[in-house]
Amino acid sequence: MKNIYLVQANAVYGNEIKSTYIPYAIGCLAAYAFSDEEIKSEYTLGKFIYTRKPLKEALQELREPFLVGFSSSIWNNEYNKALAKEIKKAYPECITVFGGHQISPDTKKAFCEYQDADILIHGGGEEAFREILLSLKNGKSLSEISNISYRTEDGFRVTKRENPSTPDYPSPYLTGIFDPILSDGYDFSAIIETNRGCPNHCAFCDWGILRSKVRQFNITKVYEELCWLSEKKIEYVYCADANFGLFDRDMDITDKFIELKKETGYPKKLKVNFTKNRCDFVGEISRKLSENGMGKSQTLSFQSVDSKVLEAIGRKNIALPYFRELLSMYENAGIPTYSELILGLPEETYESFSDGICTLLENGQHKSINVYPCELLPNSQLGSPDYVEKYNIRTTVLPFRQFHCEDENSEVTEFSHLITSTSSMTKDEWVDSYFFATVIQSFHCLDIIREAAIYIHNTKNISYKDFYKKLLDFAFGNKDTYLYSVFTEKKVHLKAVSDATASLGIYDSRFGKISYEPDENMFLSCIYDSERLFSELLIFLKTLTDEKTAEMLILYQKAILNLPGKEAVTLTFPENLPAYFSSYLKGENTAPEEKETKIHFISPYKASSWEEYARECVWYGRRNEGMHMRSELI
Repeated sequence: MKNIYLVQANAVYGNEIKSTYIPYAIGCLAAYAFSDEEIKSEYTLGKFIYTRKPLKEALQELREPFLVGFSSSIWNNEYNKALAKEIKKAYPECITVFGGHQISPDTKKAFCEYQDADILIHGGGEEAFREILLSLKNGKSLSEISNISYRTEDGFRVTKRENPSTPDYPSPYLTGIFDPILSDGYDFSAIIETNRGCPNHCAFCDWGILRSKVRQFNITKVYEELCWLSEKKIEYVYCADANFGLFDRDMDITDKFIELKKETGYPKKLKVNFTKNRCDFVGEISRKLSENGMGKSQTLSFQSVDSKVLEAIGRKNIALPYFRELLSMYENAGIPTYSELILGLPEETYESFSDGICTLLENGQHKSINVYPCELLPNSQLGSPDYVEKYNIRTTVLPFRQFHCEDENSEVTEFSHLITSTSSMTKDEWVDSYFFATVIQSFHCLDIIREAAIYIHNTKNISYKDFYKKLLDFAFGNKDTYLYSVFTEKKVHLKAVSDATASLGIYDSRFGKISYEPDENMFLSCIYDSERLFSELLIFLKTLTDEKTAEMLILYQKAILNLPGKEAVTLTFPENLPAYFSSYLKGENTAPEEKETKIHFISPYKASSWEEYARECVWYGRRNEGMHMRSELI
């Protein structure tokens, strides 16, 4: 029997409870291949390598390997190459197969990168991997296998490209493929698919190219997989469908998830990528998940608000008036929402990007705007030579670190290829754009000063863009302030990112051993000395409104901010501020009611340390505003 090993080295999250994903991609390969009796008679499947073990330790787990397959993504690509190199040293005759999203469609370029790869799989890998094993068993040529390339004595050979012929595959969960790893001591999360493919062709994404036709998986298999996840007490499930809610049956799948949670308590959370073209339908799905404590939040994504950018990337957004209606609907239903923007897209400028963020604020998205630096993916349209040349795309290659993970000082460094300049945006403008986004995310979305910004926006007719630009001018114009020191430190960090001398994730010992996103770290750094911060923000607000109003707003902002060890407090305000802000966020533009109001503020989570606060309230709780005190009118 020939020994087959598969590698999908995932990140390990947290520092107390270790969490990682079940290696779904290689599980799918194994389940399909080893459903074939001919393969089972010839090969033995070894235990998966699914975390970033030291290379020496990973190598020791191999026993006379005949073939090792690697699933390569941005978070494990360099690790895979390094392990393949060690395997070739120890077992020169071992066949190495690479597949996954990082495999470039340019075969010559790919083989130069994967110098220890014998075979490359392009696109979905189940069928190609199975056929490779059968061909090697029977001594047949690899030339008849679709969607691969392989080395020959004369260089390499590329086979024909075609869409998969099999509409469905055996489940890696139901076939017992993952049983050997379930007792390894990790708090596992899991991935499922109910369909595969994407009808959209956004230039920055590789789903539209790799998975052009949407194929629905057998519904009976889907339901049985959900039952398996529930039985194994998997708390967090990520649905990898590109457009959940595209099909009517997705409502039934949602109902099945909820039914299982009610029966067993698992899964506890479900994360999906919603389709953007059936807002009412996915709104009902999101409502059901939220009511049952399963949904984290509802996505209302844009990527960009600028029409020139959208044309360049081949994307259409929902209309802004409809966006406002949806935000109001979700707010009234108590469902958190978030919107996404991508920084570094073709035709984007600093002004269009900062305008885009503030357009979302002006249209009601106050609680969560996620900004992602654009990663140049090798299988995306944006990564093609034509696009790179047309838009003068330049990338910064920097160490890739997963957020919310410990700095493991890994012997292998992964790399991220971020677009940091284009024909329309310089590298310095990229830094300014990212910094502006970080300020909006930490001060507005994470709510250091959101209510004050809303109040002054409505009563003084100051736009959100002007409000936050004035805040930046105030901070950088007063060098002896706490704001200046924090802002300067964070901007220097982003400059270092653009120069490839720092990674995006920030490690700060005050908040534990794991890394935090730039906006999370800015928020934590600012409120670490909250008294000094709010004393400076009071001075700032007095430049925009009268002293009495500024003092009322700062008192309220301080009161609603949860902090480590913060006790309950009762305060009296000259206006009914909770009612005012609640109605505004629901789309009701009413004036503040001048009515003396006594409010009792209660901590929803009493963190005993800054590390616990960062983890529980900011990382885990940000979508549900875990940084907020609860308020009750007395």
